[in-house]
Amino acid sequence: MIFFAIWLALIGYAVFLAPGGDSDPILTQIFSGQLGGIDPLVLAVFNSLGLFPAVFLTLLLLNDRQRWPAWPAAIASFVIGAFALLPYFAFGAKPPQKKLRTPKWLVRFLSSRIWLGALIVLWASNLLTLLQGFSLAAYREAFFASSLVSVMSVDWFVLWGLSVYTVYRFYPDAHNKALAWIPILGPVLVLFGNRQLLQPDENRENAQ
Repeated sequence: MIFFAIWLALIGYAVFLAPGGDSDPILTQIFSGQLGGIDPLVLAVFNSLGLFPAVFLTLLLLNDRQRWPAWPAAIASFVIGAFALLPYFAFGAKPPQKKLRTPKWLVRFLSSRIWLGALIVLWASNLLTLLQGFSLAAYREAFFASSLVSVMSVDWFVLWGLSVYTVYRFYPDAHNKALAWIPILGPVLVLFGNRQLLQPDENRENAQ
């Protein structure tokens, strides 16, 4: 029930504890397109919340054998992040385990060098945002002034932990799985270096 407890805590934080007033300066700047006034670290974290779901989409659909289909949670995570994934891990990712639901053509695509390489390129592109220069003090100020930044920061750490857990759960025999601790990039590198595990045969399906 740990995932359910984290989900409740995340909701409680977002609703009752997250700092920030009625007006959210960062959200206003994003919607108005005034990105130049936002600290690059805030932007990088914000953008990474679109990359984490792409990683989870890959991990979950390549291993979609659980009680609940993975795709609704994976798709919803592009909008609400860990708020969508935690209920799946709490209740849906349980036995009885089934035959892989994901179509073979999608498995081939998600495990392809093209897709995994694209995720690496997107991660690197987002990292380049930080070359503009960033300030931890500015991020701290944004954290306490903007509920968006506050919630997305906590969400980021939850997604990071979930991504590490997912790699270790689904690929216990993977080489160099400690790379999963590198946020966003790590799970992709584990998949890239263990592509033989991404094309499940009948024996692996029964073993999962």
